[in-house]
Amino acid sequence: MRIFHTAVKMTLVTVIAGLISRWIGLEYWLTGGVLALLSIQLTKRDSLIIAFRRIVDVFFGMFLSILLFVIFGYEFWVFIVVVFIFSFSSWKLNIAEGIVPALVIVTHLLIFGEFSFSFIIEESLLVLISIGTATIFNTLYPSQGESELIKYTHMIDQFIRDHLLMLSFLIKDPLYAETYNNHYANLEKELKKVIHYVELIDKDLLFQNNQSYLSYAYMRKTQATFMKHMYDQASKMICVHQNAIEISDFIKDLSFDVGLYNNSIKYIDIINDLLEKYRLSELPKTREEFESRAVLYQVLLELESLLNVNLQFYEDHPNFFK
Repeated sequence: MRIFHTAVKMTLVTVIAGLISRWIGLEYWLTGGVLALLSIQLTKRDSLIIAFRRIVDVFFGMFLSILLFVIFGYEFWVFIVVVFIFSFSSWKLNIAEGIVPALVIVTHLLIFGEFSFSFIIEESLLVLISIGTATIFNTLYPSQGESELIKYTHMIDQFIRDHLLMLSFLIKDPLYAETYNNHYANLEKELKKVIHYVELIDKDLLFQNNQSYLSYAYMRKTQATFMKHMYDQASKMICVHQNAIEISDFIKDLSFDVGLYNNSIKYIDIINDLLEKYRLSELPKTREEFESRAVLYQVLLELESLLNVNLQFYEDHPNFFK
């Protein structure tokens, strides 16, 4: 739907900017519509940033070309020199978004073939009308709001629950590690897609946006990295350790408690109790038992890190979702 709305915005601003340019009598009024189209981006924030860079770059290109054309003449080889100097400078100044519209204006100057204040004013109006129309229209165009962010946030939480639930199965059923790892890989792809949607929606919220939902999505993304470590570790187990069932049940309980609230301290305390319990337990007697116990110990440490990430988020955003 975002691409559809972007196509709608491109079509409308092309018409509006073109008609305004024609109404005030600009010769290249159709070019105004095309320049407006080029100024539409997928998100509002990107449109504002790129609009500013584009205006700066276009006027830089205009004045550079006027200077060189007046000094050396309105010749094609001068145009080539302008293209080289202007494009190189634009990339260096990080305002390259204006290269295409600027060169359109430069070609108008070359075709006109002489210096004229009235022509320069007309070309400047063409730029300001096209980019201004696109920027205003894109800013006022209705966009997805907080309700969409909440929806995607719940989806991210569900992916995390599924990750943890699959991990709990893997720990007590290592013989089917490949199946669980494939499931994790599919979930990870979906999680990345949803986080990308959150990033796009966040860029559409220009006002009253503290980016807490985006921070939440990134927090879950970091947790997914810790879970990848746990999957990799658990896949190395060659036998089911006696502690695996207890840890598996703990992870399952944790998966059911993932949501827009903070119960991290409770689960961190449980992890510390489990670690202390296992430190005091009898040492392993076989190599396989030793390796499995080491994996489980590493998994608990990764779980603690995962919960600390959640804890840190709520310290930074104490009023999240209240």
